[in-house]
Amino acid sequence: MKRRTFIKGAAAAGALFVAGEVFIPFAEAAAIPKFSFAHITDLHLDVNGESNWQYREKSVALFIAALRQLPRLPKLNFVVFGGDQIHYGPNDKASLDVFQQWTAHLNMPYYILLGNTEVSPVSGVSKLGREEYLKVWSGKGLRPGNSSWTFDPVRGVTVIGLDVTAEGKPYGEVGPTRLKWLDETLKANKGKKLVIVFTHQLLVPTTPKDSTPDWSLWMVKNHEKVRAVLERYPNVRLVVSGHHHVSKVATEGRITYVADPAVVTYPCSFRSYTVTREGIHLRNVDLEDKALVNKARELLVTDPFAKMYDLAEPQKAADYCAGLTAKDRETTLKL
Repeated sequence: MKRRTFIKGAAAAGALFVAGEVFIPFAEAAAIPKFSFAHITDLHLDVNGESNWQYREKSVALFIAALRQLPRLPKLNFVVFGGDQIHYGPNDKASLDVFQQWTAHLNMPYYILLGNTEVSPVSGVSKLGREEYLKVWSGKGLRPGNSSWTFDPVRGVTVIGLDVTAEGKPYGEVGPTRLKWLDETLKANKGKKLVIVFTHQLLVPTTPKDSTPDWSLWMVKNHEKVRAVLERYPNVRLVVSGHHHVSKVATEGRITYVADPAVVTYPCSFRSYTVTREGIHLRNVDLEDKALVNKARELLVTDPFAKMYDLAEPQKAADYCAGLTAKDRETTLKL
């Protein structure tokens, strides 16, 4: 094809010409294979645990229910466990054993992020800590000495798991070394059509309350710096997080930031994603055991957490966690 003919065709498709280079919009350039994945986060597995707003008394049953629903979804290429798989405390070793036994039956690759409960053991009580988890989950993205990871699920796509945890803290923080790793990883993958990033703590608030001192624990403390790095790379289009146990979808510029619900807390859901050249379709997958889900809702709305969300009408916390709008529960992100 002659260069003039190509330029005319590209211009008709909406391409942008800058300083002699051709930048083609994602939808026209993304000849990537269709793929699907699930994000399961905040299991807080706690064998013989006690419940609060988290239904930890039934955390194992909820976890098993989630795994049993995976085969009913359209074929998944992989699963990401987004952190706080194991609740810190005296039952962590037994809870890890349960996690290992059940995930051994998964017929697809899975990758693991650490959450604050894995990196901040209870002193004198917990049997496991960060290094033990890195060792036992080695090969699932993690490995001893490395808690961030990257892989290419299909041609033209890179997935990054960025460890944003801060030892001993519920909030996240990304120090200079991790920021440098993120920038170098994105630079090495700038030729990819699409980059998806996973974190545990949030980079964007789900409610104005997340910007207040009482609820800042849900955020990455220096989220502005992390987002500034991400925004330098046009192929970063999706960031997926957990930690807050709520469903929220928010787009800032080119990047959509998704907070996913927890399995252990109402609405007892996880999220499925399907990527095509038309966009990324995401939806909440609700657990089918309505008795468990209804009890989880009762625990949530009667807990101080709900009153922190709305003192006058704490029951509104249930709607907030499930997703305040239809878009927060299911939507297609146009690329």
